[in-house]
Amino acid sequence: MASVNTGSAIDVSDQAATLTAAALVWDMTLPWVRGYAHDDILPRFHAAGMNVISLTMGAREGSDFSNIVRWIAKWTRKIDGQKDTMALCRNVADIDRAKAAGKLALIYNLQETLFFEDKIELIGLFYDLGVRHALLAYNVKNAVGDGCAERTDAGLSRWGIEVVREMNRVGMLVCGTHTGYRTTMDAMEVTEAPFIFSHSNAYGVFPHYRNITDDQINACAATGGVIGINGLGEFLDDHDATSHAMFRHIDYIAGMIGPEHVGIGLDFVKNVEGFWDFVRKADFMWPPNPDQTRTFSKFGQPEQIVELTQLMLDADYAEADIRGILGENFRRVAESVWK
Repeated sequence: MASVNTGSAIDVSDQAATLTAAALVWDMTLPWVRGYAHDDILPRFHAAGMNVISLTMGAREGSDFSNIVRWIAKWTRKIDGQKDTMALCRNVADIDRAKAAGKLALIYNLQETLFFEDKIELIGLFYDLGVRHALLAYNVKNAVGDGCAERTDAGLSRWGIEVVREMNRVGMLVCGTHTGYRTTMDAMEVTEAPFIFSHSNAYGVFPHYRNITDDQINACAATGGVIGINGLGEFLDDHDATSHAMFRHIDYIAGMIGPEHVGIGLDFVKNVEGFWDFVRKADFMWPPNPDQTRTFSKFGQPEQIVELTQLMLDADYAEADIRGILGENFRRVAESVWK
C-alpha cells in the first residue's frame, strides 16, 4: 500500500510503532459503509493497525426498518464471504480470537433510534443481527429526545426511557453522540450500564454543538463509560484534522476524567466532497456552528493512529493507559455490557 500523507510532521519512534502493532486498536465508528463494499477501506484500516471497527449500518437517511435490515444482511453476507481476513463478532471473545488470527474484527452500530420505530422488541432483534451500540438521536429531534443541532434542548422522552432500559436489558451499548445535552444527561441517569459517546470531542477544547460539555464528560465517566475521539476537522477546530488536534481532545478528556474513559471513534469518510455535499443539502440537520467559518474540512486518517501513540508517549502517558485509549477501554465496556 502506498504511504499516506496525514498532514502531520510527527516522527514516529520504534517504540510507538511496536506499541501500536501489539495493542488492541478499536475504532468505534466507521460511517457511510454503503460506499465501502468493494474498495480498499477495510484492508487499509487493518494495515494501519486497526483490529476492531464498528460499521455504521444506518443513520437518519434511509431510516426505515426494512431498508436497514436488508443492508445488515448484505454486509453480513459480505463478511461471511471473507472469513480469511475478517470476522463479524458477537462478543469480546470473538474479537480476541479475530485479533489472534490476524483478522479484522467487525461489529455494527446504528446512528439513530428511528429504526426501532415504536416497537420495543426490535431492539433485541437488532442486537441479534449484530448491532452492538446505537446513538439516541442524530442531530435533530426524534421520539427519544432532541439531537445536538436541534433548536430546543428537551430531555429524554418517556419512550426514550423505555428504549434505554431495553438496550440495557439486551446488552446494547447506549451512545450519546449526535444527541442533545439534556437527552444525554437524562439517559445517563436512567442507564444501569456504562454509557458511551462513540465519536465525540470536547466542547471545552472547541465550542462546537457536536462536541460534548464537561458536564456530559463527567456524567459519562460516572457510568463507567468511554468517549471516542472524533477525527473530523470541523469538530477539532483544525481544517487538516491533524493528529496534534485530535490529541488535544484526548488529553483534555483524559486530564478531566482519567485515560481509562477515552477511546477512538475516527468517523472516517473517504468521499469528503460527497459528505460536505450531503451537509449542504441537509442544512436543517447540519447548521453552521456559530462564530465559525465552515471550511469543509478533512477527516482524520487511519494511519494517524500510530501518530497519536507517539504524541501520548511524548506527553508521558503510561503504556497501559495508551493501550487503554487505543482499544482496551472500549473492550472493557463491551465485556461488561454485551450479553
